Amino acid sequence: MAKPRACDACALRKVRCTGQLPCPNCARTGFTCSYAKQPRKSGPKGPRRTTRTRVHEQLQSLSQGAPTPLHSQPDRNQNPAASPLTFSPPASSVVPEWKIAFTLSDVLAYLDTYRHRMYPVWPVISVDRLCSALIANESHCETCALAFAVCAGTGAQLQLRSTTESRADLADRFAIESEKFRLKYDYRESHTIEAILVPLFLHFYYGARGKRKTASFLLREAVSLCQLVGLDKEETYQDLDAEEESYRLRTFWLLYVTERGHAMQHGTPVCLTKSIAPASSDSQNSSEFLQAFCSLAQLFVSVDGVLVGSDGSSKYNREMLIRIQNHLRQYDQWPMEWNEAQRSDVSITQHWLRMLVWQLSLSNVSLSSEPGDDSMSFTYPAQVSRDALRSISTVSFDALVVHGPGMLAKMSDITNTLLDVMTCVHSLPPQMFIQARQVLHEFCCYLVKLNGNREGLDWIRKRLAESNLLLEPVSEPRVISELSGEGEVMDDKNALYHD
Repeated sequence: MAKPRACDACALRKVRCTGQLPCPNCARTGFTCSYAKQPRKSGPKGPRRTTRTRVHEQLQSLSQGAPTPLHSQPDRNQNPAASPLTFSPPASSVVPEWKIAFTLSDVLAYLDTYRHRMYPVWPVISVDRLCSALIANESHCETCALAFAVCAGTGAQLQLRSTTESRADLADRFAIESEKFRLKYDYRESHTIEAILVPLFLHFYYGARGKRKTASFLLREAVSLCQLVGLDKEETYQDLDAEEESYRLRTFWLLYVTERGHAMQHGTPVCLTKSIAPASSDSQNSSEFLQAFCSLAQLFVSVDGVLVGSDGSSKYNREMLIRIQNHLRQYDQWPMEWNEAQRSDVSITQHWLRMLVWQLSLSNVSLSSEPGDDSMSFTYPAQVSRDALRSISTVSFDALVVHGPGMLAKMSDITNTLLDVMTCVHSLPPQMFIQARQVLHEFCCYLVKLNGNREGLDWIRKRLAESNLLLEPVSEPRVISELSGEGEVMDDKNALYHD
């Protein structure tokens, strides 16, 4: 009696096989049972493949050829390629293509990182629900596209690096697979919220990677899908349960805030308007959490039609600009019970908008050094930057890092404007100048740390050298006594001044 031929999986694992289809070993382990590999003469077989991942990859490679799975021992007088038999294994045993690029454990680990670090920044994804959907169907196009997009955005924003050198580009692989799965279904005709969130999270990914045009295109796509689904219309929220209503409202307002922040930093037009009510509370989000999220949205609402969304022919008068400044600075300190990542975002955005409105005032109305409303004075940026530094000194450095390039851009604008005032306004009182120089010094240290390296800060090093403001350490007593983590920040100061 002839010895049974081992199936491909058993041959790779070097275990005894019965020659059946499927064989008991494959039925037990979940491998695809096939006989695609042609028998070779006896002799050395090369290195042993012992890991489960390697077996999966080999089986998938073989299945792309001309498989000849058999129900019994093959007829040696028959040409297997002449009349191939087919066998379709159960869907649960098919290994998804994306597992060549990364594993399910990788996906779940990145989603867990999103849950703990990025949810306060992008508060829309229910990780438990998304993980359950992915595990239930690892080949569902929209589920995979969204899960991988969230992982890509999280990895790029936090600059996550794998402990294995060959997997250092995991965020890039997530983005590639997400876009692949988007092309596998007609996402443009989808009416789901997930179809909106996929391009939004890919926007976050490409923005963190510095690909501004691609990020802008994806953001516009997400906004267009949002409008087509009707998230900007109050009537679409009728008859929804509390969970679904909150989910849709948070999606709309995250898009609103993201679109306006992107427009102010890059000069792109906006499409969404304040057409619906703020997000409501639900079982997943506390009242403090939603209060912080709504406060961030209201900051952008307060400058709508002024800093962004204007028709280009708007006339700005002194009273209107003072009114906006008074609204932006009505909170000296945001509630300490808020999540610190949200608190840092709201605080820096508040002072960044104050600085942008002051710049608008500078070019449209007459400012003065005389006593009066300080928001219309030449020295106002010194006060704004001091308030901003006091705010961020109450949060950990990680609460700034999670905001990625957006936080770096806002703090750079504040620093640059303060440096303009210190260089050009000669009426600064001596004590105010000393305070401003100390604040400038601290902001430079934050920028060095947030940037992660010295690249990209050439502009400020050049300006500091030209101004002769910080060529040597500040020796005056510190004024911002509330600054936390002083020693850690000071260690990086010299990095800004030396090549």
